[in-house]
Amino acid sequence: MAASYPPVDNATLKALRKGDVSALEKIHRASYAAIVADAARQGGDPSFGPPVAELAMLTVWENHANHENEEDLQNAMQTAVRAGVTREQRRRATAKDGGRPSGGTVDSVWTRINAEIAKSASAPAASKHTEPKRKIERAAANDAGGRGGMIVVGVVLLIAAGFGGWKVMQQGDHGVAEGSFTASGAKPVSVQAGQRANLPLGPGDTAAIGSDSRVVVGGDYGTKVRAFKLDGSAKLHVSAGKHFEVDAKEVAITTSSAATFAVRAYKDDPAVIVSVKEGDVKVETPKESRTVGAGKAVAISGDGVISDPSAEAVDQALGWADGHVAFTNAPLHTVMSEFMRWYDLPVTTKDTSLLMRKVTMSVALESKKDAIAALEESAKVRFSYDKDSKPVLSGAPAGSKPAAKPNAKPAAKPAKAAAPAKKKK
Repeated sequence: MAASYPPVDNATLKALRKGDVSALEKIHRASYAAIVADAARQGGDPSFGPPVAELAMLTVWENHANHENEEDLQNAMQTAVRAGVTREQRRRATAKDGGRPSGGTVDSVWTRINAEIAKSASAPAASKHTEPKRKIERAAANDAGGRGGMIVVGVVLLIAAGFGGWKVMQQGDHGVAEGSFTASGAKPVSVQAGQRANLPLGPGDTAAIGSDSRVVVGGDYGTKVRAFKLDGSAKLHVSAGKHFEVDAKEVAITTSSAATFAVRAYKDDPAVIVSVKEGDVKVETPKESRTVGAGKAVAISGDGVISDPSAEAVDQALGWADGHVAFTNAPLHTVMSEFMRWYDLPVTTKDTSLLMRKVTMSVALESKKDAIAALEESAKVRFSYDKDSKPVLSGAPAGSKPAAKPNAKPAAKPAKAAAPAKKKK
């Protein structure tokens, strides 16, 4: 069940929408304790609280003009906290020293938030965060356990800094595409960890959106260009027609022909991966460009260099688009991070010696049970739940076989699919 944070009065909400930083500070101070407790519960560690609380308020501020009522704000904060916990888990899993941050207080965290707001306010791009609220899109979704249903995919809180360094094709189709992301008809969409969504873009164009992803569909889609901005992973099927472009970090993937291709570009990934199934696309960076045909894939490093990834790397990055999750000699800490992303399963371990164990496995995306069993067998670990019902891994005794079934989590009522949003009169 999603946490509930302290209510916010209408006057504070109105001030927040107008860009009053003092209103954000009031919300921060009122909700800090609740957010810290929620982050600690989700992350399994009290130290998750301060960095997640900081991210939550910054993401609320990024979209401050769009919080029309208390329900909007609550949903935004819940989504931000959940995303913050996921990012903090991945950051710690990949940090050599464990990445545990220093502590924080309501005052010290606000000091950092205020400094970030002041910094962004001095940048030219800061003005674009005051746009009117976008129409909420509904997408067909499936959770990682295979349960079908409909989810309402809400307005995503995107930080523009990830695209600030783009230098190529500032005019022409690319310039129009970039401008469409801040046009009045742009449609931000968010998909949470453990969920996936199918999103219609336009006639003949669809996007399957991977777990833990945020996208923006450009305004006036199909009028001048067809534009799609990605932080996460998506599989695109597009028809022949006007210039179609995916902007992912500082990479543009474009085509005017019919094509089916998948892209992975999470903010914490070291490279963008593009894999083409049908047709061909052009991949452009500030440094070089390449046309990628059917059956081929490329990896684009952070400095814009395009290379040929291994089949195993492509399968690990984009296997979800074909319905499976795969790893080849991947360290356990990476697999744990991906389990959080694709199965919403925040697995932890107290035995840090396990983190570098190599994992090789391939299982259907829909089956969390099979994924756990495969992980146990490959990494020689045991999956269980601690006294607080949190999933943990421990080393399996020598010579033992993986359990036929993972230890049962205490019974809970089945989750219900989110109800469609009510239309405002």
